[in-house]
Order: sequence, then structure tokens, then C-alpha cells
Amino acid sequence: MNRLIAVTGGMASGKTTLCQRIMKDNPDFVYIDVDTFRRGLYANDEYVKDLKKVLPALKEKEINSLNLNKIIYQNEEDMKKYKQVLYRYLFAYMATFEDKTIIVDWALIIQDDLIDKFDKVIYLDISEEERLKRLKDSDLTEEEILKRFSLQRIDIEKYRSNKLLIIKDLIDMQDINKFIKTMDCKFTLPNDGGKAIWEITHNCNYGCSYCIFSCNLQKVSNELTTEECYHVIDELVKNGFKYLKITGGEPFLRPDIIDILRYASKRMVTDISTNASLITPKKVEQLNELDLKMIHVSLDGNKLEHEKVRGNNTYDRTIRGLNALKKSKNYIRIGSVIHKNNEKNLDSLVKDASSLGADEIIFSIMEPIEGQDRSQFKTLSNDALIKDITSLKDKYQDMIKVNYNFGEQPNYVTRCPAGDKFIYINNYGRVSPCTWVYERDKTCISTKSLKDTSLEEILDEEQLKRFKCHKKEGICYGKI
Repeated sequence: MNRLIAVTGGMASGKTTLCQRIMKDNPDFVYIDVDTFRRGLYANDEYVKDLKKVLPALKEKEINSLNLNKIIYQNEEDMKKYKQVLYRYLFAYMATFEDKTIIVDWALIIQDDLIDKFDKVIYLDISEEERLKRLKDSDLTEEEILKRFSLQRIDIEKYRSNKLLIIKDLIDMQDINKFIKTMDCKFTLPNDGGKAIWEITHNCNYGCSYCIFSCNLQKVSNELTTEECYHVIDELVKNGFKYLKITGGEPFLRPDIIDILRYASKRMVTDISTNASLITPKKVEQLNELDLKMIHVSLDGNKLEHEKVRGNNTYDRTIRGLNALKKSKNYIRIGSVIHKNNEKNLDSLVKDASSLGADEIIFSIMEPIEGQDRSQFKTLSNDALIKDITSLKDKYQDMIKVNYNFGEQPNYVTRCPAGDKFIYINNYGRVSPCTWVYERDKTCISTKSLKDTSLEEILDEEQLKRFKCHKKEGICYGKI
């Protein structure tokens, strides 16, 4: 998977000079000057054919910058059609590279709404007065230059985010290289020791439409025994892993889950994710004997909103379990996935979570993996949702902690932690560097199991070694 870094700014902002300095410091990067790229396309017969198809005024003319600019700078619709063709060829070309960091030099990244297609964007916010000085020897007239300036003019503050670096004057290459090479990880990583996510069973009594592990009601057999689960925990501890998240499937379908939690929580910082349908007062008494970091329960809204994505006859069972957990001594966090059915009703969700005695509610967004149904995907922007959640934080601050784990809350790392400080273990004890990596590449998982093999030996398997060898700075291989 490639990593795309855009360097942008108005005409004569110095972006090409900056790109050259970046490439000097990072010779293994790929550099694409879109101006040069688009002129090179004039020799591509397919491109010429596609361009003449959308711009009839070019039909009888030779394709070159002079003829093209006369048309697209006079007509806004023609400019849009031209760019659609150009960007289709540009992104197709970038896709021919594999596992590369690609520096893209182009003035219109932000104006043309391309910012979401890039992992990081560097914007040179240089004054028009300064840029006009730099263009004093240009072949263009001042009127033509100012017209292009106006086309490129934007309110950059509207786009400020963690993926955007705005440079106004002095260029500090150390800061720029650091910005380029940091990435945001989907998981909260500990400062000390490693973290493992363990799908302890693939069996589930719900059928959530967006489940990352694609669990369903179909019975799975030959999963790990209790003793084999203990061996998994021992291997994690032996290799410096301090944090364990147990998930499923539905973990409480395992009759030995309390025993496994007891064993794990004495050795690691442990939490568990559940739909709470199998939580009874008796189970709560047993859980109260354990020191867990938290019990995370999934609840996505009222009955209609919840069952739209988690299946029929699931809401009442989850509520029953949450009511039992009111007597929990462990921290209770409700996790709510935002989708199009509940996105405008978050206030009620927070109120319900508080009335159910939860200590915290955390919102995430529905992120179906490749091939899964996207029809329930949210319609509101991340910014709109974050604004709403932030107001709910203030409104309910004395009743419940309100949080979210998307948008501008990244956990920055300079190197993908998968396979080093972070691993995913499936229900058979096989190991993959990361849940998202495994969902993208089902072959990136060990053939041996932690049930009877050391973690050290498993991480030495060819497919895991190959992943770690190809891991580049700043690239998230599990990116959705």
C-alpha cells in the first residue's frame, strides 16, 4: 500500500523547491510533479481520446498546453471535465507503485477536494505579494498571474487538521520530515510493553452487519481449550506484552471465560468487549472478583437503531445485561457505532447510557471492510459529528464521560507498530500483525498457533517476517 503526501500552495509558493529538498532527504520516495505528468500525457493516445471526448472544442486541434489552456481557463465546466480525466490518470499511475511514499507536487490539491485522498498534506501559505515578486520574469502578464492566483485562493484555516501542515515562512526540514513520517494508528498503543487483541471465539449470538471479524450465528468448533488459552497468555507475558483486549464473537459464549479473565487479569492489564446479552447478576458477581481495566458493551441506540445493524431481538438482551452491570465494580464503557440511523440521535444515546449506569460512552464510526455492505454508512461529516459530541461532553459532564475515537484524535507513531508492539490473535491462536492488516490480507497470519508454540517462533514465520521487512516508516498497511 502506498502512502500519498501532497505538497501544495499557490503559484510560485516554492512547493517544487520544497519537494526537491524532501526527495534529497528521502531518496527512496517517489516524486510526481503533476504539471510535468499532465504534459507527458499528451503523448498518450488513450488520454488524448478521453480528453477530446469530454472537450469537443479540442476535437480538431493538437493537444498541447496552449490549446488546452485557451479552453479550460475560459469555461468552468470544461475545467471540471478536464480535471476529472487528469485525476483519473494520475491516481491510476500512482497505483502502479507498491508500498511507496509518493510526494505529489500540485497547486490544486485543496481547491479540487483531493485532500481526503492523501495521507498528509503540506500547504505553503506564501503571500501573493511575495509570489508576484518571484514571477517578475514570467512570460505571463501580471493580469494573467493574478487571475491564476484568484483561482488558487482559499481560506486554509477551514481545512486545518492533524493531516495538514501549514508553512507560512521559514521551512524547517526536520519538522517537515517528522510530519511526513508520523502516522496515526487506529489503536491506542501503550507507552510501555505491547498490546494484543484476542478474538477468543468466533462464535456469536448476534449478526452485526459491520463486524470486522465477520462473525455470525454459524457455530465454530475446535477453538482453544482453557489450558491452551493459559499458554497464550503466558507467551504474551513472557514477550513483554502488558495489555490484553479480549473480544469475539461473543466471549461470554465460552463457559470458561471467567476462568480465562481471572488468569489474564492477574498477569496483564485486561479488558473485555461484549454485547452483554449473556451477562447475568451471577456473572456480575464473578466479574466483581476480578480486576479488569473495563467491560466494553456495544449499544447503538434505541431498539430500532440498534437492531438495524445488530440484528433482530438483540436490543432487549443487551439492555438486560447492562442493567445487571449496574452493580459492577469494574469500569463500564458503552461503545456506540455511528451510522445513518442513529447519527442525529446521539443525545438520546448519551442520556440512555447514563441512565444505565455506564461510566463512559465512546463513539466510533461505521467502517465496513472491503466487500461489506455500506448502505448503513453515516451521512454526516466527521466535523459535524465531533461538534455534536463535543457539546454532549459539556452537557453531560457531571453524569457520564463522553468520548469519541475518530477524526482528530490520532495516536501518532513514527513506525507502524504491527508485529512489534501490537498483534492480533485469532480464535485458533494464530497470530497476525494487526486486525486491519489481516482483514486486508488473509495470508498475513501465522500457520502455527500460540496454543502450543512460542510467540518468538511464530513471529519468525516467513509471512510475518516478510511483513516486518517490508514495513516502511509512516505506512499503515491496514488503512481502510
